[in-house]
Amino acid sequence: MASVLEVPLPPLPENPSRNTSFLESLLNPNQTKRYCTANEDERPQIRSGLKPVRYKWTEFNVFIDDTFDTDERSLINNALYKLNQVLPCIKFGIWPNSAKPSGDYVRIKKGNGCSSAIGRQGGVQLMSLSSPGCMSLRTILHEMIHALGFLHEQSRPDRDKYVSVMWENIQPGKEHNFIKRDNKEVNTFGIPYDSRSIMHYHPNDFSWNGQPTIISKIGKRIGPTQDLRRSDIKKLKKMYKC
Repeated sequence: MASVLEVPLPPLPENPSRNTSFLESLLNPNQTKRYCTANEDERPQIRSGLKPVRYKWTEFNVFIDDTFDTDERSLINNALYKLNQVLPCIKFGIWPNSAKPSGDYVRIKKGNGCSSAIGRQGGVQLMSLSSPGCMSLRTILHEMIHALGFLHEQSRPDRDKYVSVMWENIQPGKEHNFIKRDNKEVNTFGIPYDSRSIMHYHPNDFSWNGQPTIISKIGKRIGPTQDLRRSDIKKLKKMYKC
């Protein structure tokens, strides 16, 4: 049986072709926001955690569904380009729409909300980026970092030293998004807890009554910044030994 030739992955551009702030305002002028959440069928994958080597990538390839327009694809490309600069030891690539992807890769679809499996699952795995609610560089980076193998910052084993989860304010059925993982599942790589990490929730995420779902115990501001924090970069580099 003849081998099937793989379609070469086009290189990412040397510089992002479109200004990210302009793209975000164009794609989401009303600043619609969607929360990052785990779909029911993704939760068993999330519980796999970060430590096993099999969840790490050597080549992080994506296939972007043709339902995304040129500007949306440019924003996804910009996120990949930024991660490529942080993790030069991983080969990042985008399958062209005409390709029949093979191997391990992430299929990015325009689904209902923002979600991703955690770490490399083997074969094709899904990432959902709805439009316009998930069309920001921060949100796309957030979901791609999930795919690279990181849980939410508030899921860390040591989170109770820094924040309190207000379970009574969380929307019924959304409590799983606030589960704390143990040291057998995840590795903090010795990086201090960062309530401003791009992987941290906002204080009112998944609130049913407008009251905070997460509050700081140490007087720190809670909620992700617009871009990668130094702590995010350090953890990515330590995990992948880049």
